[in-house]
Amino acid sequence: MPNKRIGSTESLQEGGKGLRFDVRSANGEVMPAFAIHYDYQYFAYLNKCGHIAVQLDYMPGEFFSDDGESLVCATHGAEYAPDTGACQGGPCYGVGLEPLEISQSDGQLFLENEDLDIVEKK
Repeated sequence: MPNKRIGSTESLQEGGKGLRFDVRSANGEVMPAFAIHYDYQYFAYLNKCGHIAVQLDYMPGEFFSDDGESLVCATHGAEYAPDTGACQGGPCYGVGLEPLEISQSDGQLFLENEDLDIVEKK
């Protein structure tokens, strides 16, 4: 049975550190991803800037701007809306983050994308 459990919501604070994880596509490609807590909801995205294929966080799990109102690419300064992944400015040129479908149940986050699975941590 495929693994769809991302992790515990306890590790996510509103506008705080994100939860990093990897997903595997149906063709076997492994991609970094992350989940965040924002506006009393949980969101997840592939960890890839819309500008160029680099991971956003400047330190593991650090995605938010200082005011906690946007996600920022540490490499180029592109800014994204935490609740939609839409480009809000900088060199993302209108290209947003790729959202992942997730759900929450009993304090756990689960990946809902049918074509992706969670890569087990070793």
